[in-house]
Amino acid sequence: MRRLRIVLRYCVMLAATVAVSSCSLSDPSLTRASGAPAYAPAGAKPPTLTASASELSIPTWQWQRSQLADGRTVVAAAPERYTLRFEGGGRVLVRADCNRGSGAYEVNGNAMKLAPIALTRMGCPDGTQDGEFVRQIAKVASYDIAGGELVLTLADGGTMRFRAQL
Repeated sequence: MRRLRIVLRYCVMLAATVAVSSCSLSDPSLTRASGAPAYAPAGAKPPTLTASASELSIPTWQWQRSQLADGRTVVAAAPERYTLRFEGGGRVLVRADCNRGSGAYEVNGNAMKLAPIALTRMGCPDGTQDGEFVRQIAKVASYDIAGGELVLTLADGGTMRFRAQL
């Protein structure tokens, strides 16, 4: 009986070790050193909205292109695969190619802050722009809606342009 308890205890410890180590495996392209955003725990409290942003929540916004602070222009190869949907209560739904997730957002006038986005971590096909998209939305500082376009200005001065999904 004592031997059985020792074997069971060993199996439980081994299973726990495997579970913890598999959770710590990560995609090197999504490490903090790569500029990827931090991920909030599932139970994280979202920030409180300081102003109404109903104009944001009407459509789902498809990423069209970004003009980055370093002068590069990044064009979304498949805009329908990179979307933002702002919902009431300060929640934003994100699609980054084959990954989906959500997070909190806060608006004060035209100033905007997105909390870390919790995303699935699927391995998207070659040529994906998911890492680029997620890194950019982590830097959002303000927004403007003009001519049917949502323009997000990034903290470093770059911009992301979105069009309402029809």
